[in-house]
Amino acid sequence: MKPWKGKRGRIAAGASVSLHAAVYLALAAGGFFTLFQQYTRQAGVTEVMVYNAEDLAGAGGRDAAGTDEDLGGAADPEGRAEASGAMAAGEVASTNPDEMGTAADGMTYGTISQARREGGASTGAGTVSRPPALAGKPQSVSQSGRDSGGTGRAAGPGKNEAAAPAGTLQVPDAVADILDALRKKFPIKLSEAKTVPPTPAIPPSQSNTTVITAENMEAHQDTTVQQALQRVTGVTVNEMVPGISSYVKLNGDDRVLILVDGQSLANAQGSGYGRGSVDLASLPGIGAIDHIEVTKGSGSVRYGSGAVGGVINIVTKKGDRRESSLDAYTGSWGMHGYTLTDSGRAGATSWLVSGSLEQREYYAFPHGANTDHSRGDISKKSLSLRLDQDLTDQTSLTVKAYHQDYHGHGSTYKANPAGWYLTANKPIDRLVNDYSVTYHFKKQTAQPGFLRYFNDYQRTYWSNHYFTRTQGLEWQDNWQLDSHQHVTAGAEWTEDMGTNYEAHYIDKKRHNQAFYAEDALTFGKFTVTPGLRWDNSSTYGVHQTPRLAMNYKANKDFNVYTSWGRVFSPPRLNDQFYITSTSHGNENLQPEEGYTQTLGFQYQAGPKTSLEGSIFHSNLENVIRWNRTSSYSEAENLNEEDKRGFELTWKQKVNDKWDYEGGYSYIRTKVDKGAGLTFDTTYNQPNGYHAGIHYHSGKWQAGADMTAGTGRNDTYYRNNSYVVWNVSASYSPDAVTTMYVKVNNLNDEAYDLYHNYPAAGRNWQVGVKKKF
Repeated sequence: MKPWKGKRGRIAAGASVSLHAAVYLALAAGGFFTLFQQYTRQAGVTEVMVYNAEDLAGAGGRDAAGTDEDLGGAADPEGRAEASGAMAAGEVASTNPDEMGTAADGMTYGTISQARREGGASTGAGTVSRPPALAGKPQSVSQSGRDSGGTGRAAGPGKNEAAAPAGTLQVPDAVADILDALRKKFPIKLSEAKTVPPTPAIPPSQSNTTVITAENMEAHQDTTVQQALQRVTGVTVNEMVPGISSYVKLNGDDRVLILVDGQSLANAQGSGYGRGSVDLASLPGIGAIDHIEVTKGSGSVRYGSGAVGGVINIVTKKGDRRESSLDAYTGSWGMHGYTLTDSGRAGATSWLVSGSLEQREYYAFPHGANTDHSRGDISKKSLSLRLDQDLTDQTSLTVKAYHQDYHGHGSTYKANPAGWYLTANKPIDRLVNDYSVTYHFKKQTAQPGFLRYFNDYQRTYWSNHYFTRTQGLEWQDNWQLDSHQHVTAGAEWTEDMGTNYEAHYIDKKRHNQAFYAEDALTFGKFTVTPGLRWDNSSTYGVHQTPRLAMNYKANKDFNVYTSWGRVFSPPRLNDQFYITSTSHGNENLQPEEGYTQTLGFQYQAGPKTSLEGSIFHSNLENVIRWNRTSSYSEAENLNEEDKRGFELTWKQKVNDKWDYEGGYSYIRTKVDKGAGLTFDTTYNQPNGYHAGIHYHSGKWQAGADMTAGTGRNDTYYRNNSYVVWNVSASYSPDAVTTMYVKVNNLNDEAYDLYHNYPAAGRNWQVGVKKKF
């Protein structure tokens, strides 16, 4: 294994600088937002004054009488319910063990379901909507600008004179004038808070996580996970033939781990191109999905190798109520599909079954020199099953199975000045059979645990015959040691097996045992979470991957977070053992190693406005690439790969009928093949843009979403930029019927997301959904 050599100091220095910068930025930002939202005007003073909470009877949420008086808001003293990694006592949590599991960033995500129930999911955000804390008796603050639910407490035990709340800052008139002017610049002025819903609180996240809800997917009439993911800022896709094969990228990296209910679907053989391990075309259909959690940045402690760019966790629906539904549609290119779902509960047993059929005769694209309609046909059948059995009040059993049978044709193309032309059609057959059995315990608590066995099998024919199976055991438990410490620990055993007859490797196996632990420590508004994963690989021996994450929640509206983690990613089976006359794997490849770091914030500018942003950096050594420049393709280790970037997302609710959002991402990738770091020209979206506007009123819903990319290398891709518009509309004449229409690539843009593989042109779809 290649030693760190001089890299060790640079990595340590980078981690130290990043974490120190995060602390200073958190303190500065927290101080500003505290001053901005908590100040009161104080005549006759010349400098900022801060009341000491210990000098006031209001400390700890007590008024002069020693009680908390509820004036319509939920009593939630800041500092108790915000900083713990476990579900805070004041939050409303689902008793569903799956909803009470842990999200990809390690924080409890029972709040996600609460957000969806309270309407926070209209834009797909996973934030919790709850009233701000109110305690004590209100005081007159007509000059303070604190008209959004400001509170007051008595000055001392048994006293009735008015005083500022604990922690309030008193500022002179001149400073207050400046702060008042700044407040007027914000889209939602605090003075309007009496006439709008309470501002939702920002959860104390330690990662860049977006939640796509089932309601959000239904509003956009999504039929695949890929369509839902492409609306998230910074998400890109490497796509060959649309609907046949595609791999997602987070933070510009396709080393993304995709989970279903926390269980990895990674294919040990790898992808046909790039570093991805899960083909989006093999995932379950939308009908079985409750929500999707998209977490950018390393998840190496919880999930091990493969989680460099981030983690996508697909959470399936649980059949808690009796309902059946049918979704039928037809559209362009002989496209038609049907999804039938049935769910229900009988005593202690619940179930959800979802089956779908999808067909397409071909696909078309602009500027095609070959009009042969045989390209890209699809015939796919899939079935999802979930059974939940309550054993006791604290334990239950979940059995899940997923089957997909897929037939069609992939295509290869060449480009000329006139456009793309078809060179060959290649048959594709895919069989997926996955199943798992999970035992849940402590499910009625905020610290649930589970024990799982899973077995994932995939057989693919695409030029060659690929067979892969991964099976394993997983255990995870949580402990709330006290109000300031939450520990999560887990263990895994996995076995990977792969066969490819044409590539001359049969039943290649490898095993891995792992143990991990994370300790969320809360210090006031700070939460620090150190973690360590220990792996023992049958191929590469023992290695450790530490991670350190922290966040500072300045107040209910502002949260800043940072993380740093080591990366260890071994070669795929194809990288090592794939040998044909034109492609040579390398059994002596070294694992990819390095680190990732992220710094970000979340700010709720008002009850209708949110802003999120992050910057990230990853640096890997021994990067594995297939060199296709010689007479045959060869797997090799590059010296280094360096990725840097940032992203911003703005969401705005105009009124009860309209909302819009916009996002921008920038990613710069450099690679070192032996002559120093140079720009990588193969990334498909150096500058990414996303915008959407949505309308919902009564029986109608409609929306238009735009995705765009600029800064692409136009000698590698068809063009250096692209813009794609997708629109949809639906009408629900009654509570059980929805009719919809959607048009993808409305402007019929000609572009490629993977080198010389044209993306789909304009296509339409009409359908109806009926519940029974």
